[in-house]
Amino acid sequence: MRRIAVIDGNSLMHRAFHAVPDYMMTPEGVHTNAVFGFVSMLLKLVDDFKPDGIICAFDAGIPAFRMEAIEVYKAQRPPTDPALKEQFPLIENILVAMGIQVIRIEGYEGDDVLGTLSALGDERGIETYIVSGDRDIFQLASETTKVVATRVGLSDVKVYGPDEVVERYGIGPDLVPDFIALKGDSSDNIPGVPGVGEKTAAKLLAQYGSVQSIIDHCGEIKGKTGTNIAESVDIINAGRKVATIVRDLDIDIDFDQVVFPSFDPAEVVRAFKELHITSHVPKILAMQGDSGSAEGASDSEEEVVEIVTDDVPAFIDELVESGAEVAVLVDESEEGGMLFGSSKKLVVCSGGRACILSNDDIAPALTDLVRKTRLLTVDSKALIQELMPADSSEPALIGFYEIDPARIFDLGIAGYLLDSSRSSYGIEYLAFEFAGVQLSVSEKPKRGQAAPSLGDEELVRRTAILFKIADILRQRLEEDGSMSCFVDIEMPLVPVLVSLERAGLELDIPRVRELSEQIGADIEGVQAQVYELVGEEFNIGSPKQLAHILFEKLSLPARKKSRTGYSTDASVLSDLESLHPVPGLVLEYRELSKIKSTYLDALPELVKGDGRLHTSFNQTITATGRLSSSNPNLQNIPVRTELGRQIRTAFRPYAEMLARDDGAVFLSADYSQIELRLLAELSGDEGLIDAFRHGSDFHRSTAAGIFGISPEDITPELRSRAKAVNFGIVYGQQAFGLARSLGISMREAQEMIDRYFAAYPKVKPFLDGLVKQAKTVGYVETMFGRKRHVPEALSKNQMQRQAGERIAMNHPMQGSAADIIKLAMINVARRLDDFEAVMMLQVHDELDFSCPVNEVERLSEMVIDEMSHVVELSVPLDVSVSYGATWAEAK
Repeated sequence: MRRIAVIDGNSLMHRAFHAVPDYMMTPEGVHTNAVFGFVSMLLKLVDDFKPDGIICAFDAGIPAFRMEAIEVYKAQRPPTDPALKEQFPLIENILVAMGIQVIRIEGYEGDDVLGTLSALGDERGIETYIVSGDRDIFQLASETTKVVATRVGLSDVKVYGPDEVVERYGIGPDLVPDFIALKGDSSDNIPGVPGVGEKTAAKLLAQYGSVQSIIDHCGEIKGKTGTNIAESVDIINAGRKVATIVRDLDIDIDFDQVVFPSFDPAEVVRAFKELHITSHVPKILAMQGDSGSAEGASDSEEEVVEIVTDDVPAFIDELVESGAEVAVLVDESEEGGMLFGSSKKLVVCSGGRACILSNDDIAPALTDLVRKTRLLTVDSKALIQELMPADSSEPALIGFYEIDPARIFDLGIAGYLLDSSRSSYGIEYLAFEFAGVQLSVSEKPKRGQAAPSLGDEELVRRTAILFKIADILRQRLEEDGSMSCFVDIEMPLVPVLVSLERAGLELDIPRVRELSEQIGADIEGVQAQVYELVGEEFNIGSPKQLAHILFEKLSLPARKKSRTGYSTDASVLSDLESLHPVPGLVLEYRELSKIKSTYLDALPELVKGDGRLHTSFNQTITATGRLSSSNPNLQNIPVRTELGRQIRTAFRPYAEMLARDDGAVFLSADYSQIELRLLAELSGDEGLIDAFRHGSDFHRSTAAGIFGISPEDITPELRSRAKAVNFGIVYGQQAFGLARSLGISMREAQEMIDRYFAAYPKVKPFLDGLVKQAKTVGYVETMFGRKRHVPEALSKNQMQRQAGERIAMNHPMQGSAADIIKLAMINVARRLDDFEAVMMLQVHDELDFSCPVNEVERLSEMVIDEMSHVVELSVPLDVSVSYGATWAEAK
C-alpha cells in the first residue's frame, strides 16, 4: 500500500513561526524562522513515517457557505503577522525545489483540500497521513487516513486513527463536526451552545448518536443544558455546517505522479542557498541517495583536478620551491594525530593538481608546506598541531617562530568573523554558504566511532574548492571591514594558542584526589541533612522526585511548570530558600556534585603523556570574540567561591622549574576593570575618564556620584551597590535585574540607574546609540572592527528583543576587551623567547605563567608593559600581577 503525506501548510507555518525565534533572517533582513521550522517538521515527518509521496495544501480563501452560515467566521483572528506572511512564497519555493506538489483551490481553505485528498486516498486504498495542528481534521480519520496532530514545538506529534479519536474525545470521527457545533470553537468564532463544553458535548453525542438527534430530544435533557440547546438550534446547525470539511473538490491529481523523494539536487541547493539555510540540505539530499552533486548549483564549474600519483615528493618540492598558494585538508574520518600511528590522510592541492599523502610521507611534506608556502585550510590550529602536538611527550617537528600566520588563510576563522553566531564553521557550511556548493555528507558515525572515509575523489574535491571559497571570503572580509581583525588579531593568535596548548598546566594529582574525597564527604553530609529534614530518602538528582518532595510533601509553592512537571531549576530553588532550608541544601548539593564530577574526578583522567593537563582554546565558539576553553574547560572554575579557590590549589608551576635552587611560582597578570575602562573610552564621558585617570577607587567614586555624598563617607554597602550598577550598566542590565541582584525594589533600582546616568551623562546616549545601530544596520562592533550581528534586537518577542538590546550595549566593551587580551597574548608570546617562563593559560582578562623565581620581576615588568600598552586609550589599562605557590595563591 502506498503511503502519502498531506500537509496542512497554513497550520504548520503558523506553528513553526511561533516555535522558532523571529530574529532568524537572511542578511537582507528577510525572515526565515517559519521556513526553517516548517522544514524541520517536514524532515521529522519523513523520518518517522517514510511517505513515498508528499502534498502540501494552503488556504486560498473561505467558502461562501461558511461566511453565510456564520458571518463572523474567523473574523476575530488578527491579521497575519507580516514577518510570517512574507515567508509563504518562500516555503512554496522550497517545496517546489524539493519536488513536493503544492495545491490551493481558489475560494476554499486548506482543510477542504486535505478532506478531498483523503477521500480520494480512501477510494484508491492509499494510506494517507494528514499533518495538521487543527483538531477539526480528526473528522477525516479512517482505516486508511491517519491524522498526524502536531502538539508542542516542532517535533511533538501524535497519530490519530478512528480508535484514537474515540479514545481522545469519546466520539468517532464522523461526529467531530457535531462535537464542534455543540461545544463551539473560539479560534474559528463558532459560538456553540452556552454552558456546553467538551465533556458534555461528548456525553450527549454518545447518548443520542448525532447532533440532530440531540436537537430532536432536547426536551428530555434536564436543566439549563436542554433549554440552551432548544434556544440554539440555528447556531448549532450553522456551526456544524461551518465545521464540516468539504471532501469533493475538483482536484485533478494523479497519485502515481506524487513521488518523494524526487527532486533536482541543484534546485534544492539553490533554494536553500537563497535563504542562507544550510543545516537541512545534507539530510534532504541524502534522502534521494544523492552524494551532494553541485552541478548547476554554483556560478561556475568546479575545477577539474589531476591527482598526482607518480613522484609525489617531486610535486611537493615544486610547490615548496615556488611558494605557491596551496590548499591543505586533513581527512577527519580517522581519530588521533596523523603523525603518530594513525591512518589519516593529508590532501594537498595547487594549480589544478593534487596529491594524497598518508603515513610516513605526511610529516616531512607538511613541515615544508607550513614553513614555506601560502596555505589555505579550514582549521589552521588543528593542522599545525599535527606538527606540534598538545602532548609535549610527542616530538614537535616545527617551532613557534617558524609559523608565519601571514602566509596562512584559515577559512573557518574568516567565516566566523563574518558571522559569529554559528556553532561551527566546517567545510560543508563554508562551501554551501560562500560557494553555493553542497558537498557530500557521510552518514554520521555512532558514538565513539570515527566517521567513514569520504573517498579520495571527494577529499580532493573538497580541497580544490578551498580556493574558490577563499577568494569569496577575502572579498567579503574586505567589504565587511573585518580583514584587519583577521590579519592583525585572529591569525597571529593561532601559533600562540598552539604554543599554549602544548605548554599545558601542572596538576597536583594527589591534591585533587584529596579534594575529591573531602567534597565527597561534604556531599554525603548535605544529603543526610536533606533526608533528615524531609523524613525520607530519595534521589536528590531526580527533578521528578525532588518536585514531589518540595511541592507535595513540603507544600512549597511551585513557581514554573513544564511538560514534564514542576520546575526545580536553580532560579526556583533560590526563590524558595527563604521558605524552607531544603531548597538551599539542594543548591549546595548540586554545586558540590558538579565540582566533584566536572573537575576533581575528571581532571586526573585528562592528564596526557607529559604529565600535564592540556585544555583546548576555541577561537570560533563565542559570539563576543572571547576565547573559550574545552576538554577541560578551565575558564569555568568558580572565581569567587571557596570551592573554586580549593580547585586552584591543585595547579602549580612546572615541576622542572620547582626543582631549581630558587624554585618557581605560578604568576597571574590580570586586567583591572577593563570593560568599565572601555565604557569610559568609547562613551567619551569625562566623569568616567577622570575617575580612571586619577587612579582612585572607581566604585567608590561612582557611589559618591550616585548617592551625592563625598567618597570618604561611602560605606562598604554603598560601594557594593555602586559596583553592581557599574557592571550592570556594561551588560545592559535594567532595573529588574539590578533589583533582583541587590534584593531591592524596582523603584529603588531605577532611581540608582537614573542617578548613574545623571552622574555620567554621556553613557546613556552612547548605549542608546548602540541599540539604535543594531536595529538600523543589524550589528554593533568593537573598537577593532569585530562585528556582532544582533537580529534579536528586531524581534517582536519582548524578552528576545531586550536580550538583543543588552547584547548591543555590551558587545563593544566585551568584544574590545577580547580583542585587547588577544593582542596582548600575541605581543607577550613574541617576547617570551628571552625567558624560561612559559605562558600556560588565558582566562578571559587574565594570563597565567609558570615562572622561575629569578625571572619574576623581569617577567612582571614585560607583561605589564605589553598588556598596558597594547592599545593607547584616554584611560590607563591597569594590569595587576600576583604570584604564589599555586594558582589559588596567585589570585
